[in-house]
Amino acid sequence: METRESTACHRAPLPDDFWDLSAEQALGRACVACGRALGAGAVYRGPVLGRDGAMLLDADVYACPPPADGL
Repeated sequence: METRESTACHRAPLPDDFWDLSAEQALGRACVACGRALGAGAVYRGPVLGRDGAMLLDADVYACPPPADGL
């Protein structure tokens, strides 16, 4: 089973809930897996959903680019 620690950021599982994200991750400025600041080559991972009462909270999250060796 792959975990965030044993998997490259671009393949790591997404958090289950919006509330598991930091503010920078929710804004797409930090990697959803490792939390590092993102630059060129960031990989779009998809939306992470959450709710606050009746309000739907969605965040489009990004991850670090794949390593040069392609893993």
